[in-house]
Amino acid sequence: MVSAVLAGGAVARAQPTAAPLRIAYRAEAGCPTEADFRARVSARLRRALAEADAASAYVVTLEKRDGRFVGRLGVRGADGTASDRDVAGDTCDDVVAALAVVTALAIDARTADAPAAVAAPVAAASASTASAPPRPAGSGLARSPAPPPPAGSARTRPPAPAPAPDAATHLTLGAQFLLGERIGTPAFGARIFAEPPVGATDHGVAPLRFGAGLETASDIPVAGGSAAFLLVALAADACPLGATAGALHLAPCARVEGGLLAASRRGVAPVRSVTRGWLAIALPVRARLPLWGPFVLDVEAGMRMPLLRDGLLVQGADVVARPPPLEVVSALGLGVTIP
Repeated sequence: MVSAVLAGGAVARAQPTAAPLRIAYRAEAGCPTEADFRARVSARLRRALAEADAASAYVVTLEKRDGRFVGRLGVRGADGTASDRDVAGDTCDDVVAALAVVTALAIDARTADAPAAVAAPVAAASASTASAPPRPAGSGLARSPAPPPPAGSARTRPPAPAPAPDAATHLTLGAQFLLGERIGTPAFGARIFAEPPVGATDHGVAPLRFGAGLETASDIPVAGGSAAFLLVALAADACPLGATAGALHLAPCARVEGGLLAASRRGVAPVRSVTRGWLAIALPVRARLPLWGPFVLDVEAGMRMPLLRDGLLVQGADVVARPPPLEVVSALGLGVTIP
């Protein structure tokens, strides 16, 4: 009788063991190991693993591109469905942590299918119990199946925040307010810009930028009256180097500008005006700070050197106005990163 009770208790404690997750993990040297990744995923799960979870495969790859780490999670379902998610970051550990969260969410999202998966082992256990010989009376308490996980538990969990888009690997559009100097007098203007996703950098600033701007200055004193200037120019920036201090990204840039500079002279009769070609190089330092979601604050300041310094207002053979050899330029703007 005692041995029968012990045998019944042993059967009652036997539980089906869930198969381990099917994870294919490939990472650069120095990145967290596969065991560390599995531990991070398990720590973020809201439920115990079931046999049905082993039907899906999770493919994790991590590699370093242009000084940054890029990770990808590929989920391959037993029904043939497939989905991929990419994450980029400054360190491999940050990318692995983000992929662990995404993987745990993908596993928890399958809780809606859990009742069917749990029902199969219970039904199999019932069938084996029915085919087994009847136990003697009083051999032990009847075993009751473990309750299924609460329905909707995965739906009530708030989703993890998505990583902020990397401005250096996505298209960024923006506008700037310009403040500079024109022959000793403040000049104001505006510029629109676009940063194509040509490649990532290790300092969070796009390596290339193209822009179109307009600057104006008026009431500039010149011989015999005053002058007003209007500059319309296209610009191309290159920012191959930089540094990062927390969320702030800094980069020195080189810029080439080309366009037209128009000037008009007032206070004398007749009013004189002239238009000249404009070509200049500039060396601004750009600072970028992520604000919220896809929005970034863009600030820059530097020096500009006009290469064409022909006289703008000519009276007889006397040059009335000429651009200075160096000009101060600055800008404050807002950009939006488009995934």
